[in-house]
Amino acid sequence: MSLIQADARAIPLKDETVQTVVTSPPYWGGIRDYGTLGQIGLERNPIEYVASLLDVFGEVRRVLKPSGTVWLNLSDVYAASGKGGGGSAGKRKSWDSIRERKGFRMPPVGYKMKDLTLCPFLVADTLRTSGWYLRAVVIWRKEAAVEPMRLDRPAVSHEYLFMLAKSEMYYALNPQEKWWGHSVWTIKADHYGSDHPAMMPRELVRRCLVCSSRPGDLVLDPFCGSGTSLRVAASLDRRAVGLDLSMPYLRDIAKKRTSWVQRELKEQLA
Repeated sequence: MSLIQADARAIPLKDETVQTVVTSPPYWGGIRDYGTLGQIGLERNPIEYVASLLDVFGEVRRVLKPSGTVWLNLSDVYAASGKGGGGSAGKRKSWDSIRERKGFRMPPVGYKMKDLTLCPFLVADTLRTSGWYLRAVVIWRKEAAVEPMRLDRPAVSHEYLFMLAKSEMYYALNPQEKWWGHSVWTIKADHYGSDHPAMMPRELVRRCLVCSSRPGDLVLDPFCGSGTSLRVAASLDRRAVGLDLSMPYLRDIAKKRTSWVQRELKEQLA
């Protein structure tokens, strides 16, 4: 497992060396500020965010083998954000000073106060029109909502997982597991073992890898964050490379690498 501090828009790997990419880039809208210069997710509007990811996936395309696939995890966001508050069906007095609320973000041009941005689908469709094959959309259904109960809409309890291929003929194989027959995957959030605020569950990564890579293949996560994708790849005898702009996260992964191995050995013996 290799960890590299690098910008995903300049991947330090040779052409056509990676079999599978499993990644979850920062979401648009400043939902989380990782405090790193040049980070993606703080763009002024969804169009600039999509352009940033298009640059990333131009590099991903270069390093991916012709038979390679990408599993891209994204969540939708609202155009305006008060970092909580619930909202209501109409105007309230408490909204009078909303623009002064700490962390509040006004909607960019073209969006209204309560609009979803559909950022995941903007990204996916842009990648499709740039040459990627958009093969599947999986709904990652979480067992509990990821936000407080809202007054005027259902609370969000899902994210999107897009399966993309570099070529028309790519490697993917039915793993003979029940979930393969469904496009909605119910998977618990998995937060132990890291202080990272937005880590993918190990089971989500495992499903992506068992159907689109083989032992010995190289797996890449250009936004490795907590290192979950690398950890799962290593447990499946895949080689793995993780990039991140944040040195603290890379140090965190390196520090926990030994404890991960010990913990998983205990789980296997239990």
